[in-house]
Amino acid sequence: MKEKDRVIRQFNETSDGYLTSNVHAKGKDLGWIGEVVSRRKREKALDVATGAGHTALLLSKLVREVVAVDLTPNMLKLAESQAKKNGCDNISFAIGDVEKLPFDNDDFDIVTCRIAAHHFPNLNQAIKEMHRVLANDGSLIIVDNFIPDNSGKENRINTIEKLRDPSHHECISLTKWEELFHTVGFKDIVCHKTWTSSMDVNEWIDRAKPSEDNREKIYELIDNENLTWINRQQVHLQKVMWVCTK
Repeated sequence: MKEKDRVIRQFNETSDGYLTSNVHAKGKDLGWIGEVVSRRKREKALDVATGAGHTALLLSKLVREVVAVDLTPNMLKLAESQAKKNGCDNISFAIGDVEKLPFDNDDFDIVTCRIAAHHFPNLNQAIKEMHRVLANDGSLIIVDNFIPDNSGKENRINTIEKLRDPSHHECISLTKWEELFHTVGFKDIVCHKTWTSSMDVNEWIDRAKPSEDNREKIYELIDNENLTWINRQQVHLQKVMWVCTK
């Protein structure tokens, strides 16, 4: 199965879990995004890989117009229903591939992408597209998981993530993130926040609905690898919020 087809299938089947997930619906990073966006007047925002629409709903209170894009039909339906429920009439929704965004150059004052980039098969191309659709002096805000710079195979983060969720592609290090932003052409790159997001391990695994075989493999790795970031009770994921200016 092609990677993007795998993403669509995965999130079509698990979309409801992301609506109520505390990490997605109530993460403290939503407040930080709001603070950054509020620093100056913004007219038009794009939320890439909007998922259940939590970031788009936040942006709708801060800018005149929001466009929310996702590759997965069920996710978009869920996000749109939440917008209607909350009386948000300034958000439009569209099926879209982050690696080929259906928008003109320099079209948005701000672009956001929250807890999704580790699913992108070609992260470099995705960041290029976000840069392309941003207006000059526009801001890109990305929140995602990251791995330690010295993380080798023994860390097992990407291994376990892929067992849990077959649409997972790769978590990268802070150094690789910064190199990517420089390569694409962002002129002001700020690592705004880093933090640890801790969750109940069973809830985290259940949300992605892995196969029983993959579930068993995850627990085998937890029991046998002596990993510092995951155990039978909790998972501790490292997260970063980047703010970059075009």
